[in-house]
Amino acid sequence: MIDKKNPTILQMVLVLMLIAMICTAGVAAVFKLTEDTIKEQAANKEQKMLSEVLPEHDNDPTKDTVSISIGNNKSVLCYIAKKGNETVGYAIKANNKKGYNGKVEVLVGFKPNGTIVKTSATVLNETPGLGSKAAEPKFADQFKELNPAEKELQVTKDGGDIDAISAATITSRAYTLCVATAYNALQTYLGNDAAKIEANSGATSSANYNADERAFDSDTLQTNADSLQQNIDTNSVK
Repeated sequence: MIDKKNPTILQMVLVLMLIAMICTAGVAAVFKLTEDTIKEQAANKEQKMLSEVLPEHDNDPTKDTVSISIGNNKSVLCYIAKKGNETVGYAIKANNKKGYNGKVEVLVGFKPNGTIVKTSATVLNETPGLGSKAAEPKFADQFKELNPAEKELQVTKDGGDIDAISAATITSRAYTLCVATAYNALQTYLGNDAAKIEANSGATSSANYNADERAFDSDTLQTNADSLQQNIDTNSVK
């Protein structure tokens, strides 16, 4: 029996433990009730993304997959699209941590000959209005119908054929590197190692690594400093 007026430390601990157990059981019950719905929503989202980057197919690519080793104890998942008994395309999700704000992940759809159908950013936590533009058609559509065996999968500043986003070269490089990684993984799976391309970030020196972003940040800081000085001068006059 708990003395409500003068509870002991043990009694209070027991009450707290009981409350914690009830809360935990409640959270577990809610999770159990919503688990199937969450999985279904995730599966539908994945199906939608795959349908956007793959050629027309009649199978379920999420149930027809292979894991491809890309070295350094890493691997990527390859979704295989089929129509009847014929393979009509592949989709590979590749990522790296070379974005301006870290990880960038891209889903790349291919035709059987390696030509890119379309790309779609699945992880892109880049600066709004700058690196975030990598998800927009103006940049991403450059990869449509592009065959990496015939084009340079690097930004133009590094000698490639991809126009970088203004003031977001790092993001552009990271996105392009994801596409190159996916292409090389596909060639590994197909056994066409001779067709693989050199995949790198393009950031070969500290001088050009993030010059555009630094310039933008510098301009922003200068603008803020000028605004602050103007406010100080205005207050001084008052």
